[in-house]
Amino acid sequence: MKVLKWSVFFFVLCITPVFAQKSGARLSGRIVSSEGEPVEYASVFFKDTRYGVLTDANGKFRLAAPAGEYVLTVRAMGYATVEQPLSLRGEQTLDLVMKTDAMELDEVMVVGKSAARQVNETAFNVVAIDAKPLHNTSMSLTHALDRVSGVKIRETGGVGSRTQISLNGFSGRHIKIFMDGMPMEGFGASFQLNNIPVHLAERIEVYKGVVPIELGADALGGAINIVTRQTRNTYIDASYSYGSFNTHKSNLNAGHTTKNGFLFQLTAYQNYSDNSYKVKSQLLDLSTNGYSSEEYWFRRFHDNYHNEALIFRTGVVRKSWADRLLLSVTLSQEKADIQHANLMKIVYGGRERNSENIIPSLNYEKRNLIAPNLNFSLTANYSRSHNNNMDTLARQYNWKGEYRQKRTKGEGQYSMSEYDNQNFHATANLSYRITDKHYFALNNLFSDYSRKATDAAANSETSTAATFMRRTNVKNVAGLSYKFKPSEKWNASVFAKRYDVKVRGPINVSTVSSSTVYEEQERPFSTSGYGIAATYYLLSSIQMKASFEKSYRLPSENELFGDESLETGHAGLKPENSDNLNFNLSYDKTLNKLHAVYLDFGLIYRNTKDYIRRQIEQRYGGAFYTNHGRVRNFGIDGEARYFYKNTFSAGGNMTLQNIRNMEQYDSYGRELIYYKDRMPNVPYLFGNIDANYNLHKLGKKNLLSFGYNMRYVHSFFRDWESEGGDIIIPGQLSHDLNLTCTLNNGQYNISFEVRNLADKILYDNYSLQKPGRSFLIKIRYFFFK
Repeated sequence: MKVLKWSVFFFVLCITPVFAQKSGARLSGRIVSSEGEPVEYASVFFKDTRYGVLTDANGKFRLAAPAGEYVLTVRAMGYATVEQPLSLRGEQTLDLVMKTDAMELDEVMVVGKSAARQVNETAFNVVAIDAKPLHNTSMSLTHALDRVSGVKIRETGGVGSRTQISLNGFSGRHIKIFMDGMPMEGFGASFQLNNIPVHLAERIEVYKGVVPIELGADALGGAINIVTRQTRNTYIDASYSYGSFNTHKSNLNAGHTTKNGFLFQLTAYQNYSDNSYKVKSQLLDLSTNGYSSEEYWFRRFHDNYHNEALIFRTGVVRKSWADRLLLSVTLSQEKADIQHANLMKIVYGGRERNSENIIPSLNYEKRNLIAPNLNFSLTANYSRSHNNNMDTLARQYNWKGEYRQKRTKGEGQYSMSEYDNQNFHATANLSYRITDKHYFALNNLFSDYSRKATDAAANSETSTAATFMRRTNVKNVAGLSYKFKPSEKWNASVFAKRYDVKVRGPINVSTVSSSTVYEEQERPFSTSGYGIAATYYLLSSIQMKASFEKSYRLPSENELFGDESLETGHAGLKPENSDNLNFNLSYDKTLNKLHAVYLDFGLIYRNTKDYIRRQIEQRYGGAFYTNHGRVRNFGIDGEARYFYKNTFSAGGNMTLQNIRNMEQYDSYGRELIYYKDRMPNVPYLFGNIDANYNLHKLGKKNLLSFGYNMRYVHSFFRDWESEGGDIIIPGQLSHDLNLTCTLNNGQYNISFEVRNLADKILYDNYSLQKPGRSFLIKIRYFFFK
């Protein structure tokens, strides 16, 4: 009944009458450089209005607005801004030439509908982050995401450590990660958000809750789409950084497009760290096998990490048969020592994991495929990841690096397993704009995942009946959407999704809890979901959004099959399903040439069944997954930002979420004592504050920037509060500073960063301590033509 009421509300919102407007007019044209090359993704907009678009791959644009007097403004990175008065009447065409020049720095930067802003203005509850201002930092993509309202990044340690993303109360695999619209599930451990540098991204799109069908997602709590650099200009971007704990990071980005439309791009990066920071933990007495009641400071001694990746792209652009056809290959590898279990007091001195990955991929885009306004895109990749987990030492270590011999092999559970993950993904999208008011889109995502042991000799000593059983996960998600946009003032979308999945893997069919009897089983599942999203401009600067979705989230490969190291899978997990509601109100106003403000307030509601919960096993510190009946979440988040010229900016965000267990009875009909408790080990109150000051007095082409960032997380329980849970993950408050000097319009850059300035003990997960105070210096060279 509640769902019906909300659906009626959204329907009423969608059919809200629109006030009469002036008669419409259109301006079309092409933007080129002084060399005659098309300027792609330039912002073309009417000054002091919300009417604007981006140019396409050929520099072309088409802009609709009421007839009237305007100042047409065109802006693009690396070009001088163009402004031209215009009397708009009926159908008009206009071609403009842009000259290479530095950006003006003496007023608030009004960018029209940049790619990030265009995403923000859709009906979906989405935040788009422009990643370019972060390219001078040493951040990974996860640290960039940590600044978004509603997003909390949970790390288990230093460089290369396992990372979990929490978005509006949902975390881990509840959140789907994409790169250029392609799911990253099968990309392997050596190519993930925790080790990919932020300079690889042009922008980051964060969808909170309802996800558009174009991503083909079976997401429950939201999705994150990393949009990589799409420019076809000639560029070189190279950097190197060195920091505390013997941390080295180097990056290279280069690309060139010929006049004939042949494109070449190369990206390479590496990360290395000893991760030798100090931690405070209990000490194991090897003679008594007991832990000290007090905690002491120790330096990590077995946490070396290194990771390398190479990405090469080549193809053609601006052809009659393809706007873009790219072939690429990604090679990556990592080697990581494992210092401890999921409980930090359980220490290792010889465990390690290794991964090697190769990903060939294809990307094809064609606008006006066989008819005007009919656009088609296809992305596909095949990922093959070879993994090795080693735990062979017959030793037990403590934090002093001391050890005693054991009777059995393995510091945790003896393993020298080798296995291959193979993953094929293909996403096809077809969109058609019938008129300026009516849009249809059809999307289909297919994925085929399999895992198998590859070395019988390596696995022989640790194999069970389940070791060589097949593990496969085949799924297909199809979506259809319709968008109605009667004016620039409001638009609405309705969509439906079809989910089909077939999982094969070992299932424990034993009826005795103390024994395991594995049987290979295949379990199919099919269902449908649907949703609606709408946005309405109350004023030109005030936007309202609302959305509802009946969504499903299919278990991931890790949840089904584990990671062969610290996590145990469960091939019998059920898909999660949820009713998701979102409401947002934002205010975005440029007050004058000096001041601008941005305010955003959001409400979320989630009612989830068969919630997949990750739990920690206390004896060995391993993790496992279970379905947990019903979970309900009601949350709010807000963000505020202020801009003064292009000199000073400050802002912050705060998120409060109330995610509670709504399963009242256990399988025997007994009432659960923790009914309506907050879900354990989940942060529920957190936020960020940041500020940036730019000093322009070093010359017209030089800039000195000072930055500050503060992160806060309120304390939360690790276990159920009503069961006497007395273990609390303490509140966290950390401060970061950065100083960046930019010379010759950004060609030469040097930055200095201090993280965790106050040297506080920081935890994202119980007992898993993050690094203390650290320093880092980075040099960067950037050439753009």
